[in-house]
Amino acid sequence: MTQDNTTKWKQSLIRMIAGGVVGMAAAAAMLGLMGGGLIDAMGPSRVALAAVGLIYCLMAALVGFGLAAPRAGAQLLNVADADELREERSGMLLSVVTMGGIGIVLILLALARTPDFAAGLIPAAGAMAVLVLVIAGGVIASWRWRGRFDELNWQLALEGCLWSFTLSWVGLTIWAAADFLGFGLVLTPIDVVTALSALMLAGSFLAIGRRGMLQR
Repeated sequence: MTQDNTTKWKQSLIRMIAGGVVGMAAAAAMLGLMGGGLIDAMGPSRVALAAVGLIYCLMAALVGFGLAAPRAGAQLLNVADADELREERSGMLLSVVTMGGIGIVLILLALARTPDFAAGLIPAAGAMAVLVLVIAGGVIASWRWRGRFDELNWQLALEGCLWSFTLSWVGLTIWAAADFLGFGLVLTPIDVVTALSALMLAGSFLAIGRRGMLQR
């Protein structure tokens, strides 16, 4: 049993390292395309938002790759084998669309042109329109496809939401309190969007991690 656990941890570590390498390569490519001048103009808050959006997009791309090539994907993703990817295809495809949509929206918001960011590449109205469409599409899809998920996935979703809400409440409450009490930790609207998006991911990983599903 100890040997099996060690093997599982090694496999998980290898997958994490592979994901990290892909992530760094994608981040470097994105930074190269954007250029140093644009990044300087964006400032830390917008860069952080774009980084979180890139993480969502990378996750969507990796899972999408796994669905397109199950054998290769099984070596990269945290699944038992290629058959699991084939069996869970419909649910995982929905996750790909969801994560990809969220990631694209976050990047668009980070690059949106505003009065304090004239160098923005995306019209503010366009970014807002995409945000509304993605949220509306997500609500409609979640309602229509709610019966496709089994009890375990529903339970994981609920636990993930609970963890995400708890982390968001604690983190944003402390941050906002530090801001209005004059401790110098300024909380802007864009920081709220970044924090909520990042903590939603953190809550999801906590939910599956507590059930031992980060090791396969």
